[in-house]
Amino acid sequence: MHQFTYTSQLDELNDEALLEQFQQGNTLAFEELYKRFWGVLYLQAYRILVQEEDAQDIVQEVFTALWTKAASIELSGSLAAYLYVATRNRVLNMLASKRTYQTHLSSLKHFISGTDNNSLQYITEKEMTARMEREIRALPAKMREVFELSRKTALTHREIAHQLQLSQETVKKQISNAIRTLRHKMAHFSFFC
Repeated sequence: MHQFTYTSQLDELNDEALLEQFQQGNTLAFEELYKRFWGVLYLQAYRILVQEEDAQDIVQEVFTALWTKAASIELSGSLAAYLYVATRNRVLNMLASKRTYQTHLSSLKHFISGTDNNSLQYITEKEMTARMEREIRALPAKMREVFELSRKTALTHREIAHQLQLSQETVKKQISNAIRTLRHKMAHFSFFC
């Protein structure tokens, strides 16, 4: 098949034809798809997240996935629909991940507040978050890696297990152990404050 090399020729192709060109190795076709979709996908993500940086990260992840998985993509509908769904799913995963992280942070704060209310009045949320990050960095390497992937990315337990070549049960256990360890450490933190 004729390889399109000029942007003007690529402009004339529909989205699916561009994807096909990219799947055949034409990186200019990917650049054209990026130009066509970046703005609308960003707006879709931004409308929900209301954070520029988060919306940019989501769109970047969608295009990174398109780049790395292009050969295996088989569309059942339009490429636009595929990209919109991929963006929406990543946004929802990010929201769930942030809610989970905030829930754990809130849970730790509640746990600590039950131990010594007087000391907590001196601890700001910023100090608490900084301490939490230090304690996360102090976790054993594999536990920290699993915990951070589960809390700071949009990956599911299954995706983390696949990426790290672990069982889903191991991933769940590492996350549970990390939370237990962090609760214990944060309780001591409030005691010494």
